[in-house]
Amino acid sequence: MKRLMILWVLLFVMGSTMTPQSAVAATTPPYEVSVPSGTTLYQFVGKTLKPKATLRTAKRFKALSTSGYYYKVQDGRTVYYVKKKAVKLVATNLSLTTFSGSTYARLTHEYMRSLTRGQTPYYYDELTAKTAVIRADAAMKGNWYIPSPPYQLRVPNIDTYRFDVSVPEVDSKSFKFQIHYFTTLNQLTQAYAATGNTEYLRYGKRIVTSWTKQYPAGNYKRYPWPYHDHGTAIRTFHLLNFWNEFRSSTVNTDPAFSQLFAKTLYEHATLLATPSFYKPNNNHGMFQDMALTAVAETHRSFYRSSSWRSLATNRLTQQLNHSLSTDGVHLEHSPFYQIYLYDTLARFNDWAAANRFALSSRMGDVKDMPGALTYMLKPNGTLPMFGDTPSIVHRPDAIPYVERYPHLYYAMTQGRSGAQPSTRVGKLSNQYAFFRQHWGGNAGPFHDAVQVMMTAGYHSNIHKHADDLSIDLYGYGRDFIVESGRYAYTNRPERKVVMQAAAHNTVHVAGQNFKLTPSNLRRSQITSVGASSTQWTAAGTSGLLGQGMTHTRRLAYDRDGTVLVYDDITSPTTTSFVQRFHLGTGLNRVSSGSRHAMFKDNQNRSIHLLQLEVGTTPKVAVGASYVSYRDYDWQRRNQVVTTKRGKQVEYLTLIHIGEKTTKITSATVQTTARHYVVRYKLSDGKTKTLSMLR
Repeated sequence: MKRLMILWVLLFVMGSTMTPQSAVAATTPPYEVSVPSGTTLYQFVGKTLKPKATLRTAKRFKALSTSGYYYKVQDGRTVYYVKKKAVKLVATNLSLTTFSGSTYARLTHEYMRSLTRGQTPYYYDELTAKTAVIRADAAMKGNWYIPSPPYQLRVPNIDTYRFDVSVPEVDSKSFKFQIHYFTTLNQLTQAYAATGNTEYLRYGKRIVTSWTKQYPAGNYKRYPWPYHDHGTAIRTFHLLNFWNEFRSSTVNTDPAFSQLFAKTLYEHATLLATPSFYKPNNNHGMFQDMALTAVAETHRSFYRSSSWRSLATNRLTQQLNHSLSTDGVHLEHSPFYQIYLYDTLARFNDWAAANRFALSSRMGDVKDMPGALTYMLKPNGTLPMFGDTPSIVHRPDAIPYVERYPHLYYAMTQGRSGAQPSTRVGKLSNQYAFFRQHWGGNAGPFHDAVQVMMTAGYHSNIHKHADDLSIDLYGYGRDFIVESGRYAYTNRPERKVVMQAAAHNTVHVAGQNFKLTPSNLRRSQITSVGASSTQWTAAGTSGLLGQGMTHTRRLAYDRDGTVLVYDDITSPTTTSFVQRFHLGTGLNRVSSGSRHAMFKDNQNRSIHLLQLEVGTTPKVAVGASYVSYRDYDWQRRNQVVTTKRGKQVEYLTLIHIGEKTTKITSATVQTTARHYVVRYKLSDGKTKTLSMLR
């Protein structure tokens, strides 16, 4: 009796702790058949299937399997057969167990090919029909095109190819990343959609079968590239898109493959939802949320889909709260990602709307991103190379719905279309300040306008370089002061160089980098911009130098070709500091001295930098550095380096750029209670004044 009582208590505790969803999953069969009244039920008599009864009222039966044009169902202990065309297969609480054996393979096959949700694809890399066919044809011959260097992967036989040992070691981190996120499957999918050639699907099936056999999801921690956080999300979309085409094709005849595919999607979603695998405060996490949403919305019958949908929505809201400002600035330190993420998120919105999927309410703020992008673009159509930004010309067709943004359209077409912006000075969130001399028209040629930008901000280490308070100076059709670029996502030493403070147009402790540590998050920002009738100003502050140091940088711009840069660094100890300005390529030294340096190009456009006497005596030197305008580009150029030492160090740097060779012939500094007032004269006879708050 005592033993029975203990057993009863244990059963009661187990029942009370089982969640309702778990209880349902444990008792509800994964597949049922909904049979309407009047349906004929069949049974075998010998080897012949014959009518047994007619169903009087609608009923659900447990589905056991399929047999030709029939479902095999069970009612209690009685087995019947019903015609598929007369009934409906109902999938409920499909779990990993459902997909892990052969028991339900035929039913899974029916379920997978009858999907009706998620039919509008999201293409991470949308190709033209011609490009898709060319790359798919080459892939089936064993010549895979990968979008990153060295661009080619030889796969003689996909059925026996060993991804773990056969993929060559290369410098580009993106190469393996793109192989494993199934860029080739994407090419095959789009080639089939364009042509209807089922050979593309047959080869795609072989890729999925071969890859999943080599990389079981249960061992994902052993496979950093196959199960890269971002790559797994992208691969999930490529898998979903492939199945959209495959499911209704004549190639889809193998229940075992349907079972494998469903299992792979379930495992991908499980991994995407795993907290330790997730990337918070990172655009990779956004892709994870979207991919998880895609599986959960497409496969609502998956056991965990309801919780996955809620999790993905909540996480995406947190992501956007962290990385998208209220004025539409993407806060991952790189103007290039303003375009990349706008394109991505805008197309996600379209994809969700077309499929009637629900997303975070903050996705509505994505529409503000093109407005901020307007003022990041330089007059030559490139972006300042802050963070991981290459110097490439951006075209209007890269911007979804660009016609809705007439100011951006004007900036991207260099004034040929759209509406001319009126704003010429401003602050974009707390990450960028900009000065724009003019927007073309009567003010002068569009591409000749002077543009000054300053950056700050440390929200995470994503795409973060040590470039706080760095500036970009463009004018008269060329770069004068320009960042170092991103080089490429690679292990080469050049990548490490461009990440360091010494590669940027800022101030740092001699021989040291910025302290990009969690304790310093958000200790860098643009604090203000201002405009008057004679000059525009901007200010920012950074606490990333380390050891209790603070750097404040202020700019004053005369709205023409002269910028006054004020750096104020406080330190608890006497320290050596270095201020650097890296020049654009093709600017050759004309003259230099202990306080100045002048350069010009072969069109006689010039830049003159003059260190004014404030605080300790500056030591100016001209040296070499490198710039990477595009990935794997590495060009030598000049830099101007000024060193100072102290506990309270100030730099006051007067910079003039000229469309024709123009130098600063004289400059004086008047110190007032709150300002430095700089009066200077140029070689063209102009005399001007700039005022700087101390």
